[in-house]
Amino acid sequence: MRQFTQNLAALICASAFFGTAQAQAQAQAPVVLKMQSVTPTSMVLYDNFTFFAERVSKLSGGALKIDTMPVGQIVPAFEVLDATNKKVLDGAHSWSGFWVGKNRAAILCTGGPGGTFGMDTMDAIGWMYHGGGIDLCT
Repeated sequence: MRQFTQNLAALICASAFFGTAQAQAQAQAPVVLKMQSVTPTSMVLYDNFTFFAERVSKLSGGALKIDTMPVGQIVPAFEVLDATNKKVLDGAHSWSGFWVGKNRAAILCTGGPGGTFGMDTMDAIGWMYHGGGIDLCT
């Protein structure tokens, strides 16, 4: 989980950096990150992943691109965390519930219907950002 959080933070920082240096970045070749989803292209969650990749590209002025891949293109769904850690992938679009094989407490870092302790999404976000959830999950 810590690696995923670090990769996401690095991605956000890189987006901010490249966004402020758009004129210079457009003259250089774009940085391309290989990221794989745990969902197939037929699912709405994969659409969210591609929308995120498009937004990162726009915010960076094309200097940072994400090569979005569906589940199984490089590794199976439950192996994206290890593949990211081993630098086979640059990142993954996943759900921490998939990581319970690595750490049973990973389910506490999820949200959604009936998520963490039965909280709804807003309660879960509040717990993550104001109740110590992020500290527990990183």
